[in-house]
Amino acid sequence: MKALNLIVGFALSVSSVFAYANENETVVSRKTVRLPVDLSQAGVRSSNKGYGTTYLVKILVPGLAAETLLNHRNEGESAPCLATYQTDLVEDVIKNNPAVEKFDFEIIQKKVVYPDTTNKTCTVMLVEDVSAVVRGFNFVHHRSVELPARHIDDCK
Repeated sequence: MKALNLIVGFALSVSSVFAYANENETVVSRKTVRLPVDLSQAGVRSSNKGYGTTYLVKILVPGLAAETLLNHRNEGESAPCLATYQTDLVEDVIKNNPAVEKFDFEIIQKKVVYPDTTNKTCTVMLVEDVSAVVRGFNFVHHRSVELPARHIDDCK
């Protein structure tokens, strides 16, 4: 009986995955804002806050909070932040030239809909992606929040 329950549970899990396979993504807003970044040891750091055991080079961007809907401040950080996967060294970003410089930050907000035809509902997510090129490095941050479930007829 346990084996049958396990097989049925697995089949239900697989069917749920396939029910969500036809997501629909719509860009709600796209804007670019110019914000200052402190490119010194105070504003650039190697940290695993918000990333488990993985250490990433991050920039702190205090002005970002006023421009976004979602919280881009990782737990334990002193300001919203973005990370780069292109280097592991803080000095690669600072380049022996600490300064406060302004950079363009692209903020994209999307509505992502995951229909669940089995249950005649859908899950709607608000997704916010922030990106900037800082001294040649791509910095990014992603946040999302699940909104209340909707009836399938309202999932457009």
